[in-house]
Amino acid sequence: MRATSGRHRAGAPIVRVRSGRWDDAQRAAAAQLDRLEPAWTVMYGVGSRRFIAMAEWNAPHAIRVEAANVDELRQRMRESELAQLSG
Repeated sequence: MRATSGRHRAGAPIVRVRSGRWDDAQRAAAAQLDRLEPAWTVMYGVGSRRFIAMAEWNAPHAIRVEAANVDELRQRMRESELAQLSG
């Protein structure tokens, strides 16, 4: 099915889109936290605009936490660790 209106319709002019890196500060913060937390893999999702951490230790199930900022993510990481200890 072809679009009959809008940017992608047949015959529409080609628009150049500037490529770029998005959310550099957040990606750098995630990389730094990843280096500081060897038991976790930490990343920033540009599409979701959320910080994500996945536990690297053996657990009965995969442990994944996410948050809007680094401080909240660290808090959730600590809560997950405590939950694993208390079983």
